[in-house]
Amino acid sequence: MIGSMKLLSMLLAGLTVGYSISVMALREPLLYNDFGFGASAILDGVVVLAIAAAVSAVVLARSGGRATLWIAVAALLVIVFESLGMASGLLGDWAAALSVGVLLGASAILTASHRGAQAVLALGILAAARVGAELGTLLTSSSGPQFAWEVVGPEDAVVPQRAAMAVALAVLAAIFLVAGYRTSSVATSQASTRTLAVGVALPLVAGGFGWWTTEYRDSSLVWFLALAGLTVAALVAAWLLPKRDGSLILVLFASWAGGVGTLDVIDKSYASLGFTVLLLAAGGLIAYRFPQIYLGLLALLVVAAANLAQTFLGDLPASLALWAVPLVAGYVVVCALPTAPTSLAIGMTVPFTMPLTVTVYLVSSGAPMPWAGDDILGGSQPNDTALAVGGLVVLSVCAAGVWLLRRR
Repeated sequence: MIGSMKLLSMLLAGLTVGYSISVMALREPLLYNDFGFGASAILDGVVVLAIAAAVSAVVLARSGGRATLWIAVAALLVIVFESLGMASGLLGDWAAALSVGVLLGASAILTASHRGAQAVLALGILAAARVGAELGTLLTSSSGPQFAWEVVGPEDAVVPQRAAMAVALAVLAAIFLVAGYRTSSVATSQASTRTLAVGVALPLVAGGFGWWTTEYRDSSLVWFLALAGLTVAALVAAWLLPKRDGSLILVLFASWAGGVGTLDVIDKSYASLGFTVLLLAAGGLIAYRFPQIYLGLLALLVVAAANLAQTFLGDLPASLALWAVPLVAGYVVVCALPTAPTSLAIGMTVPFTMPLTVTVYLVSSGAPMPWAGDDILGGSQPNDTALAVGGLVVLSVCAAGVWLLRRR
């Protein structure tokens, strides 16, 4: 009973992290620079979240004991308060980023390298992060269910339906975490300083490339150079992590980059969102029983090649991109598990701190962008064929990197 309780608690924790990333203003800048040419963001909530996850995971791995559980519960309480609007403005943005990061780090440590717990945590994060925003839109639309609960006072900016969902997930996660881990303690592990350095440096480097492309948004060359830089950063980070742990970074960098662009559903209905999550879960379940990471990477290459062909033919069925990618993404991510808990905390932030590759598959597949194109590509974006070729090359490089890591 406790085993299933632990799995359910990890699922709820993952859903809370993913939903928070999706609906909270974690893309809002937290620090600016101003050199006389106008202020620009140099640090956003996602970067702070990733650093908090890495630092908390390493610290908790070294300390061990039962404090990990209560730190996770405390982070969930902060998420509840922030969701209700009790911390507003810049303070609320910092509280949201830090609490979600600490929750991710603590949850990763609690998995204790158990493959099943790591799988449900990872799939919960990815699924909720992908469909959370669309689900929130459906909940607040006139066609969706209406909640009688309303927020008043200083919480006027809070959307009641989204807040209710966030609070429900956080409260349930806290209850099941306590029920599943109240008698468990985390064994002390030797998380290296190198692992901590990778966890801190990788999101900062990714944020730097993002800032660069924002400053020179009219240059396609800058965008491709940033894409190449992100790929090199992912490869170096993966190689610096111990043993095969870096495979998760490369797999997520490749698969979720393609998945975010091609998971975009057609009619934004509850059925489509549910089917997308079901496919992601089905891919993970298949991988749990029959893990073949190279088969998953090959399937991703086939989908990317099909997207490239679509830029020339233009009449390939959209269902390939819409429904194949979530299945393959879920499969290949679970194939990269288990990994060290600290590496799990670092790797699970990669899809959100390194988003430039999203547009490679977005444009090549013809799917609408989840973010405004000008915010990512600038005024003179590369043509569809160039983006599709670039995406195929990046995916091939990541696949080669996974192969090298697996031969260690």
